[in-house]
Amino acid sequence: MKTNTKSLFISILKAQRSDCVCDIGSRDGDQSLLFRHLLPNAAVIAFEANPINFEMMQANPNLKDNRIELFPYAISNQRGTAGFHITDVDYADSEANRGTSSLLVAEGQKIKKTVDVETVRIDEFISSKNPSVERIGLWIDVEGAEYAVLEGIGAIRDRIVAISVETTNEPRWEGQKPLRDLDRLMAGHGFVPCGSNFGGGPTEWGDVVFVQRRIAAKMGFGISMCRFKAFASYFLGADQIAVLLKNRAPWLYRILRHLYIKVGT
Repeated sequence: MKTNTKSLFISILKAQRSDCVCDIGSRDGDQSLLFRHLLPNAAVIAFEANPINFEMMQANPNLKDNRIELFPYAISNQRGTAGFHITDVDYADSEANRGTSSLLVAEGQKIKKTVDVETVRIDEFISSKNPSVERIGLWIDVEGAEYAVLEGIGAIRDRIVAISVETTNEPRWEGQKPLRDLDRLMAGHGFVPCGSNFGGGPTEWGDVVFVQRRIAAKMGFGISMCRFKAFASYFLGADQIAVLLKNRAPWLYRILRHLYIKVGT
């Protein structure tokens, strides 16, 4: 059954009072701002390997004012450098710039250029930069490279509460590992799937939320409440309404977003 995965993810983080959220493949920092409003005292860290997007994020005073930490790294399964493929889109147009660049290449993509970027493991980064955090959330949207991100959580997996990851039923990028492989990897890490917005199509892509098995058991009825809120959000079309209001009535969007964070998560 489809659900609103963003609502599910943030409801779990709020219920567990997460003290660190990593926005991996951030693009513009918009999700990081949501996490900041949800968790005012948490560390919110945005990673964006595309240098064009990263520059725009650095120039955005809203991210600085909301204490979003920015890093130009590609999160992967090892420390080093890798070729990052920047797609040829209009980066000034938020509709065209929907975060399609990646460490991997998809068939039919028009590549503007390929640049070397620094790669890091998320467990090494957290252990070095934020060693005291205890309840971590990972938001992963890396255009096909998600398996490598998840391979790099080993040293902090017991401190991760929930993970939201965009993936596909079948590979869309060269070298991508699809959802069935992610399921096996996450089971080995001690996580269980909690909800997704996937249908049944073999070529479909979407988001899945994984929760640490121990946390899911500890939450008990609480996890059911998070699922109910997420299903209600999906049924009511909250994401579509948010996009409409953001474009046509931003003042109302800001009010309703604040209310949603307070009472809807």
